[in-house]
Amino acid sequence: MPDNESHRGAVGTAQVSGVRLSIEADGPSGGRTELFIAPEGPLWAQRPTPTGPQSRSGSVDPAVLARLAALLAEPGAPAGDGGTRRRLSVHGLLPSGDAVWGEGTDGPPPAAVRLLEALVDQVFAGGRPGALPEAALLLDPDEDADEPAATPYAPAGAEPQADPRAAAAFGTVGGRAAYALAEQGKGFGLYATLDQELLGSSSAEAVLVPAAVALGATEGRELFAAGDDRGAVKVWDAVTGAVLHGTGSATGTQAVAAGTVQGVPLVFAGGRSGDVRAWRADDARPLGALATGGRGAAVLRHARCADLDLLAAAGDDAVVRVWDVAGGEQLHLLVGHTERVTALAVLSLGNQAVLASGGADQEIRLWDLATGRPIARLTGHAATVTGLDFLDLGGRPVLASCSLDGTVRTWDVYDGRALHGWSARSGWLTSLAAVVVDGSPVLATGDESGLVRLWEPQSGAALGRLGEPADGPQSPVNALATAELDGAPVLAAGHGDGTLRVWEPAGGALLHELAEDGGPIASLAVTAGDSAGPVLVCGTAAGVVRCHTLRDGAPLSVPGPHVGRVAALSFAPSGVLVSGSADGTVRTWDPLDGTPLLRLRAHPAGVTAVAAGEVGGHALLATAGEDRSVRLWHGLSGLAGPVLSGLAAPAHALAFAVLGERGVVVGGAADGSVVLWDVADGRRISVLGGGGPAVRSLVCEELEGEVLAAVGDAGGTLRLWHLAGGALLNEVAVGTVPLAVSFSDTGLHVAGAGGLTTL
Repeated sequence: MPDNESHRGAVGTAQVSGVRLSIEADGPSGGRTELFIAPEGPLWAQRPTPTGPQSRSGSVDPAVLARLAALLAEPGAPAGDGGTRRRLSVHGLLPSGDAVWGEGTDGPPPAAVRLLEALVDQVFAGGRPGALPEAALLLDPDEDADEPAATPYAPAGAEPQADPRAAAAFGTVGGRAAYALAEQGKGFGLYATLDQELLGSSSAEAVLVPAAVALGATEGRELFAAGDDRGAVKVWDAVTGAVLHGTGSATGTQAVAAGTVQGVPLVFAGGRSGDVRAWRADDARPLGALATGGRGAAVLRHARCADLDLLAAAGDDAVVRVWDVAGGEQLHLLVGHTERVTALAVLSLGNQAVLASGGADQEIRLWDLATGRPIARLTGHAATVTGLDFLDLGGRPVLASCSLDGTVRTWDVYDGRALHGWSARSGWLTSLAAVVVDGSPVLATGDESGLVRLWEPQSGAALGRLGEPADGPQSPVNALATAELDGAPVLAAGHGDGTLRVWEPAGGALLHELAEDGGPIASLAVTAGDSAGPVLVCGTAAGVVRCHTLRDGAPLSVPGPHVGRVAALSFAPSGVLVSGSADGTVRTWDPLDGTPLLRLRAHPAGVTAVAAGEVGGHALLATAGEDRSVRLWHGLSGLAGPVLSGLAAPAHALAFAVLGERGVVVGGAADGSVVLWDVADGRRISVLGGGGPAVRSLVCEELEGEVLAAVGDAGGTLRLWHLAGGALLNEVAVGTVPLAVSFSDTGLHVAGAGGLTTL
């Protein structure tokens, strides 16, 4: 073998051009993971899962390919790596020729393998923290990209589970006892319990994948709520059928913008699909949406031009859309980029405004926002543009930009001329913002290692850095935003691990650091708030929008959707709507206008059930999760109470009851057991039954001074328990899986797929 190839492996034969990595792991969790990257950047990946192979496609930035080519020229690793075998082949990418590692040769270069494995991890991250910048990888839309569904818990010999995509609930409609039933492909219907008269229904398209439903009432209005597999929650007037509000479904990585419109601080957010939503920053009141024609948004920016408040949105289709915020009218469609747009910035010039857009085509374009006409086309970057901002240098407006090529560039806005450019010498640059420090303009850049560096914009001289990592590199700085707090400049940095840091750039002091909550931060914006001061808005890769007061980092309510399946819905006695999701959160909402009230990080592995009640005059929430715990919360403040343990399997049904003077929580678990806990101290009182099909429904009722629980399981059996004594009073096969159960003067009503059964 020639010396120049001895460290690289055997020369390969002619094959499809690209880089292919194959990883095989031994053991019960083993299997083959594969990654292929074509020379132009298209990517395909596949990994094993318990339910079969999972694959995704997309593309990587040219900067990733350039780095990969350099790393592949490094020495390989010694052969052998325990129970993991790696095979790496490269065809048509390296100037020195094709190569294959892993077939009787040394192992592939370690740094190249680390980069490829980081790509695989980020492809299948599903909104979890990743090591690479957001701009380095673009995934194609994929409805099956979510994590494979976990296999439901069931003991050996248990009967098959019912289709979970059906839900039912009891309540009243028009003063009549009623039930709601939703089934996949059939939408939902509201029926009178007594004679099963149809009181209202949807088309099959209205709720495509029903996951949870609830009936309730507040302020004299009877309501119906439904949640779906994509995290949406929608509420109707159960009598008139009028839609009161809805969150929409989760739409992936969130772009955010903020601005003051007619004196009101607003927040805007949009995902890679769906419309752009707006709400008030001061009280989280939802205000509606701007239609994108399904295109979504990867970046947003608020602007003020000619006495109009505008919103610019751009994304994967390379087009920039501009709306009049007040009227919702689309004013401009800016066409010029040839690949996805990744950065926007706005410069206000009196009664005019200039919009700058940069993209994966490595170009920057300037637009007159008043007319929508192009002003200039700026070229010079050699990779995706990741940051743009305007600043003033000597009385002239200047545009600053950064890119995954590792350079910062400045441009004269008036004549479109390049002014200066320099290398940051810190790898990929991922974000940029301009800030005034001690009266002088300063540029801040974020990079892939998690550092924020400060630069003098005219000379490119380094002024210092923020966030020197004590324990090695941090995750990428995906977004930067600037604001003023008490007259002093502050700089916010959003990281790929979900961490949010706020700095005082003048002295380098870290004002606050907020932990991950909802996935990697992908975008940042700041708006004026109420008396508490500015509001910092964060959009995450998992589809969550976070809002915090800039002064102390306190979280604020956000009217966005859940980002996982809505597993449970319940109306509290006060009328407040409670929702629990597979995203691990429990949220409460004003049922009439959708204003968010509480967001509780209840069960990180996913929420399986919720219940709302009053015990001893206190509003309480009970939540259950995949972690096999039940938690209690104050229903108004969200203050956490006892954690209730002792479940052998997750609880999928919860209810409150009162035994004598004692408040209790009752949980029905996936192993068929029914568990009682004391509300006051969280102590487990008793366990009833168990070892059978999963509990699907549970309701408690006091009859003649005795508290009974009716429990339906996935095997189609309904059991009646005496809670105080623990005696099984009756059990009967009902011929359907009881999705909901209700007591009445005439007996027990069971709602299941296909309709109602009365016992």
